[in-house]
Amino acid sequence: MLVGMPPPLHPPDRPVPDELTGASSHGYNCRCVAEHFGLDPASYGELPACSLTEAEYQRLLGEAVEVQQEAKRLAAARDIAGAHRAYSRLRQLAQRLDRSDFELAAVSDLAGVCYSAGDLRNARQCAEAVLAAFPMSAKAAVHFGQYAELRMIEGSREVADRVLISLFTEEGDLARARELIAGQRHRAALRKAAGPEQYPPELLDPHGTDELELRIFEVRVQVAAGDPAGALTALEKILGALDAGDGDRVASLRAMAQAERARLRRAGGQDADARADLVRLTADHAAKYAIDLAADRASAGDFPGAVAAIVAARDELAAAGATGDVAEASHALGTLLLLGGDVRQARDQFEHAGKIRTAHDDRPGLRRLDVALARCAAAEGDWATAEEHATRARESARASGEWLECLHTDFVAATIGYARGDDLRALLDLLLPLALAAADYRFEFSSPRARTAWARDVAGPATELLMAVLARLREPRLAAELVERTCAVGAYTGGGAAPVELTGTVPALEVAPASDRLPLAALGTVTSSLPLRLAPPPALRWSPDSPMELDRWLDVAAERYRSARPETPAVCTWPVTERETFLLRYADAGHTYLTWRTAGDLDTVHTHPVDAALVATAREYLDAASPTPHEGESVPDAVGRALAAFAGEQRLARVLGLNLLPADLVARLREAAAGGRRPLLRVQPSPSLAAVPWGLVALPDRRPDRALDPGEEGRCFDSDERVLDVADVSLLAPIGIPRRPPAPPGPPVYLLDPRIPGQSAFGELGSVLGKQDAASPLIRHLDARLADGPVRPSAARGLDLVRRTDTDRRLLARLLAEPCSRLVFVGHVSRVRDDHGAQTALHLSCAAELPGTAEPIGAHRPFTAADLALSEVDAMPARVALIGCASASDFGLAEPFGVLLAAVAAGARLVAATVWALPTSAAVPGADPMAELVIAVDTALAGDDPVAEICAWQRSRLARWRERAEPARSPVFWAALTCLDASDDGQTWVR
Repeated sequence: MLVGMPPPLHPPDRPVPDELTGASSHGYNCRCVAEHFGLDPASYGELPACSLTEAEYQRLLGEAVEVQQEAKRLAAARDIAGAHRAYSRLRQLAQRLDRSDFELAAVSDLAGVCYSAGDLRNARQCAEAVLAAFPMSAKAAVHFGQYAELRMIEGSREVADRVLISLFTEEGDLARARELIAGQRHRAALRKAAGPEQYPPELLDPHGTDELELRIFEVRVQVAAGDPAGALTALEKILGALDAGDGDRVASLRAMAQAERARLRRAGGQDADARADLVRLTADHAAKYAIDLAADRASAGDFPGAVAAIVAARDELAAAGATGDVAEASHALGTLLLLGGDVRQARDQFEHAGKIRTAHDDRPGLRRLDVALARCAAAEGDWATAEEHATRARESARASGEWLECLHTDFVAATIGYARGDDLRALLDLLLPLALAAADYRFEFSSPRARTAWARDVAGPATELLMAVLARLREPRLAAELVERTCAVGAYTGGGAAPVELTGTVPALEVAPASDRLPLAALGTVTSSLPLRLAPPPALRWSPDSPMELDRWLDVAAERYRSARPETPAVCTWPVTERETFLLRYADAGHTYLTWRTAGDLDTVHTHPVDAALVATAREYLDAASPTPHEGESVPDAVGRALAAFAGEQRLARVLGLNLLPADLVARLREAAAGGRRPLLRVQPSPSLAAVPWGLVALPDRRPDRALDPGEEGRCFDSDERVLDVADVSLLAPIGIPRRPPAPPGPPVYLLDPRIPGQSAFGELGSVLGKQDAASPLIRHLDARLADGPVRPSAARGLDLVRRTDTDRRLLARLLAEPCSRLVFVGHVSRVRDDHGAQTALHLSCAAELPGTAEPIGAHRPFTAADLALSEVDAMPARVALIGCASASDFGLAEPFGVLLAAVAAGARLVAATVWALPTSAAVPGADPMAELVIAVDTALAGDDPVAEICAWQRSRLARWRERAEPARSPVFWAALTCLDASDDGQTWVR
């Protein structure tokens, strides 16, 4: 008799295929089916299920269903050992029942369990066994008409396929991974077309969860292909779709997506966001993600606590049988120990992880092991062993086809080669292309924090090592080009949606006309979540007679690491000017490197390293003298400290000069000044030097022959000559900033001390100009401007231009829609978030209800650089003044694109700004230095040569200070003023 599942209704209509001899048919042996239809059973083998009674069959079947459910529960709880035991029992029951559907379900689920435990060898064997068994099982089901069972085993095939997708992705075989994903989608489409009449509902993906899981797999492929920005965007959409669902499957996929996002966020430096994702996962994945959270404890300084947390997590994972996670824990522990200098114990931990990874055939993990062991050997000076491990890691990376892995392992080899003293030329051939590729790869990230973290953790160390190699090889030209390329940062660009609308109401979310900018309503409130992309450096031209020597190295990098080359026309790296002009650029790469040349002799380059200790000393002196408040310091205290420190500002100026200006530059500046007309010194500072008042820096007469003790600076100076005495000074705009043409000439626009909603005149965002009346110097100056012609906003008297309540982003947009010759803003400037320049903001009279990219401050929403960069405002006038606290602080950020450079990108050719926080006139009763500065800036912007006029005014202030050093004349009030001059560098272009 036949027991178990219902027999087929019709006998087979064709001869039995040879491969089915002795085969099972999902519930009873093919021999039994043949006998049922009166066929010759000789060609079929007899299995134990043939002898079962109906009662016996049903009892075993019920036990099998219970065991399967228990196995799934244990796997979901990450009890790996328990799940293994349960699935082994299920396989035994499946064989007694002659149920290949249960057998394949057990093996496919085991593949997933092994993969999640890091047992990649057994994961692959199980997945491949399912796929190998599927064709024969399918033939038997079709031959004997068991179509319901065929559809059941199709689910097992899909599970096995997904394990292989993950394995191929980890190994770098992305083409095979994509092929399997496409196959799953194709079969899903066929099942949906057939409908529920032929397939059980769970195979028709009624809730879309199968598709979402495939999209998560595609995210992993994107990451492996080197597109973390696109992967992060895709994950946000996946998580958004999952938010609308519920149930265990949705919860599992949400955890899966959050884990992927946490990894990407951590790699991108978004530690707080990554930690939030990990914490959400701890309910079901506590031990595994405790390892990730322990890394945060170590970075916060709790090294013993981090080690204890990893050890505890590892014990829990070992008890669960999650051996792959145990390997991860040991590797993480080894990394901490190596950082702590305990090489012996670190190696022990790495080797323990290696034994597990070898058993599991975890090739990516073994590559990481080789990198770790190479570093251990290098730390002990065992160069032969270090090279052996590094070579094996590089070969594995090349075999994987993952170019980011190639870049990483090449860098490990380069660091070992440099420490060992390898041939520097051979090292340069390896290091220069990978440093260029690493530097350019950061522009693939949409998150500013991710770009910053990549630069800090990957591109920065590579560039630092490269600069050291170039210095030892005496390659000043390559080093100078690298500095210039490092300085050639671009502007933020939108993500391809609609623009910010500043003049009207918030647009509806569904309105998204095609444009290169964003709808304001879609911006949200945190710029880091915006699709702001930083434009990569354009192609550069070194001089009219010489291309960049780096170009050929960029070609090598593109071929070796798949880094993109810009297709824009080459942009000049020099200004077009008849005046003798010095171009001075600084870049931080461990030490700080400066390069200088003159516009009249572009092919003669001078490159100098500035020791990090000297830069740190200069910053220490500058921080003590700057009125920018330190952490926990009030504004009045900061101003008082700065005024006291500037009583000895000559010493500050001398420390800055000795530490930051090379002797050859000082000599050439003096030589140029002796010719009768002051030269122009144009500086692009590095982030570490953004607050330097370059005009105030003293010019040394000689260099010390030893390290000077504090107070000995004077022995290197015969006079008090400053840069301002011999040259005019301005900031140099980054080459990579694309710039629109400026607005046509017209009346000046004044935004003076806007009233900020919800802020009192005496509060933190209160008045910067103080009480003004008709007799005040600034008001008399404005009255004179009104007498010369119209100004905007329209006013009958100068007093009507100050402390207005309508000076918001809507008014700004309307004013910039008309011709204007200059824009003068005086007010508060701040970074409303500290992580990147896009959140540098002007504080206009904007109410919180107005849309924008910054979080409101009470009743007020700041107007950020992102708002300006992504808005449809018409072009900026050619000349702009942004007089506020550290309005020129863009250069102090890893991504220098704040309000200063946003104005340049919008068309400004010259921007007057300040490099530190400006004290208000209340700091010196009886004087009004703030008004003096505003008048000087407005006068200069209306003149023929604003840079020369501002520098001349500063020289007059310096003379007064030398004449009598009193608080009202202190450089605190005037030395911070600088001009970013882009009027003659020929960079009017739009990317």
